[in-house]
Amino acid sequence: MKKLSVLFAVSLSTVFVSQVLAQPALLRDNTLTILQAASLDGDSPVYYANVQLYANADGSLTVVGGEQQNLVTVDTVQIMIMESMPVKVSATVSGNKSVPCVNLLPAAVSRKDSVFTVVMAETVLGPAETCIAVLEPFETSVSLDVLGLAAGTYTVIVNGVSAEFTLDSDNVGPM
Repeated sequence: MKKLSVLFAVSLSTVFVSQVLAQPALLRDNTLTILQAASLDGDSPVYYANVQLYANADGSLTVVGGEQQNLVTVDTVQIMIMESMPVKVSATVSGNKSVPCVNLLPAAVSRKDSVFTVVMAETVLGPAETCIAVLEPFETSVSLDVLGLAAGTYTVIVNGVSAEFTLDSDNVGPM
């Protein structure tokens, strides 16, 4: 794997994924291991597992390891706006996993200006596992952090498939 020097503390192009029962990142021997991360650099997003970052003397981090995960195929993205105060928004995503024996990984969500980017991937089969080679449909909901956003139109892109929604007024919390 080629080495890439990045400073993750200020990088806007890297999204870290959290799980409900997330394991903390582990720093041992100047190497930080993060269970899951997504990169939004380049033409298309990439989802990684077991990312290893080496802490350089200048405070930057160098990627020294990681396992690229397969992105799921997304067919449709539908936006659901909950009429609450403040407004809550989620994206209902439908598509296919590559085989029935894998699971969806937690979605990585990032927003830059008026565009939300969501990266969705699946687990991999172990070296001794076999599975029937048929597509497995899925549908899941991904929450979008819209608290504090100004009125306007926003785009949501999930693995290349996009949808839009409009906030009719500024989405501020209760006073």
